[in-house]
Amino acid sequence: MATNFNNSWQALFTPDETTKYFSGKYPKMQLEFNKYNNINAVWLAELSRLIYQKKPSVRYKALNSVNLQETRFFNNSNTQCNVVEAENFAVLVFRGSHEIQDWLSNLGTVLSKWPQGGMVHWGFKEALEKVWDEVANYLDTLQVPVFYTGHSLGAALATLAASRRPPSAIYTFGSPRVGDSYFTKSLVDVNMYRVVNHRDAITFIPPDGLFDFSHAGELHYITSDNKILVNPSKEFITKDRDGSAPKDIGDYRRWFDPPEHFSDHTPINYVARLERLL
Repeated sequence: MATNFNNSWQALFTPDETTKYFSGKYPKMQLEFNKYNNINAVWLAELSRLIYQKKPSVRYKALNSVNLQETRFFNNSNTQCNVVEAENFAVLVFRGSHEIQDWLSNLGTVLSKWPQGGMVHWGFKEALEKVWDEVANYLDTLQVPVFYTGHSLGAALATLAASRRPPSAIYTFGSPRVGDSYFTKSLVDVNMYRVVNHRDAITFIPPDGLFDFSHAGELHYITSDNKILVNPSKEFITKDRDGSAPKDIGDYRRWFDPPEHFSDHTPINYVARLERLL
């Protein structure tokens, strides 16, 4: 049983309003770090969706069903993340945009100096600082490889965290640009995989012409014909986004549903698309 696509406004703005997770029977997570692995991408995309869930009991039940455990949950001034652990690995998961305060953080595009080099989005930096010391202290206790992940704002925070303390690997989904080209150099040696679902509009912002905002990591772009390409050219992406939508996009799109540029950003559609690419 695969995860169904959901092209509604509800799926975009209230992704926590579900109790159904890990619908597909995924192969086991792979301890593979120096190259992209779509098995790992599916697991991490689902964990990035589950972190939106406000009810701890729902998160615990979903994780226990696949032999995972939430061992820590961090929450300070609307920045949230958790640590999910298995016997031989752990995942630091940052929550994405969920409430109006988060969207205001996303709009704070003033650049701020970053200790590891370059300049970064001030709002993202401030959001990470609210939890980072506590998170870093807990990471010090772990004796297993650690993945970082997140969707949307969560992807931006995971990117900053990876610059500050490199993980074994980081997978991001629907990430906005986080900093300038000098900041991205701080991530050159990090095993970083940035997944973009076709027309996802959030991956366009802030514009690359604004303050030298740049994307970091190896791009894995999901095309209009249901393939995933590594670092395709800007020209290819522009042409592909101008084409038709993927044929198996799922639920019938009603006239009052969001346009594809927004529905492609929903956490559940990242999961559904990556499941079909397994």
